[in-house]
Amino acid sequence: MKALEAASQLADVWQSRPARIIKIGLLIVLLIAVPPFLDNPYITRIFISAVMLGVMAAIYDLMIGYAGLINFGYAGFLAVGAYTSALGTFHYGVSPWIGLFTGGVATAFVGLLAGIISLRLRGLYVALLTFFVGEAIRFTISNLPDYTRGMLGLSVRPYPDILGIDFGRRDLIAYYYLLLVLASVIMGLMTWLVRSRYGLAFKAIREDQLATESLGLSATKYKLYNFTIASFLAGIMGAFYAHYLGILSPTPEEFGVYRTVEILTITYVGGRGTLWGSIFAGFLLVGFQEYFRGIGPWRLVIYGCLLIFVMLFARRGLSGLKKYVW
Repeated sequence: MKALEAASQLADVWQSRPARIIKIGLLIVLLIAVPPFLDNPYITRIFISAVMLGVMAAIYDLMIGYAGLINFGYAGFLAVGAYTSALGTFHYGVSPWIGLFTGGVATAFVGLLAGIISLRLRGLYVALLTFFVGEAIRFTISNLPDYTRGMLGLSVRPYPDILGIDFGRRDLIAYYYLLLVLASVIMGLMTWLVRSRYGLAFKAIREDQLATESLGLSATKYKLYNFTIASFLAGIMGAFYAHYLGILSPTPEEFGVYRTVEILTITYVGGRGTLWGSIFAGFLLVGFQEYFRGIGPWRLVIYGCLLIFVMLFARRGLSGLKKYVW
């Protein structure tokens, strides 16, 4: 009995507020310190991919996990942000730093228009319409080679030096730290949002839209808020992705079904309605992806099987393991 009481007291201490702060601090230290300590470009790329896809999945979770909005054209919205920033730099000499903002604004505008059309619908109809919007964006980019370079590939400038920091692609540590700053701002903003009255409205709509509307809330208005904000944040991540990658091509692997399924899988594996679970799932899935890189497109089949498994047997994803690990 004494052993059980001691274990219970230890668990209480482990779950206390100071302990949570310490655990979060340790995770931040690991994220900041591991890539430069290992000093391996391959490891740095893995960390960048994991954090980037994790944040993209967390933005997707803001839609599906909190407001119940299914966006099967999500990769197309990332393409809007990426190409807005890249084309602004390529044709008009706009600074890539400004491109982070313009990419977000352009994607928010597209999200607003798509939301006005689609969010009066529900369920599968929203998913199909957003899928068509995403594919329409990709095909438009593909069929304007004189302006976007289409499938020929658009060369994208790296970020110019700032505060003496070199953003040349020979050393990716600068890109990694820039990504950590963007991720911190985006995750902090979304955490504040879901804890505000808007977040309560999103959750109410997700649980029962008719009951929410009976209380006098406009479900369409709040869904449009959610969709537009998520589109803005996705555009920022798309702009970062463009200048990090260095060359853009509107292939299905980059901005089509493959990318959407990849991000959707990370969202579900992390746990819907958790935001932060997607970051952990990003590391898990990117590691999984690297291990099975040799099987090529068959990874998509494995992703699909993993997604079905999580939906059937582990609906809370990695967040369901928090009480045992965290």
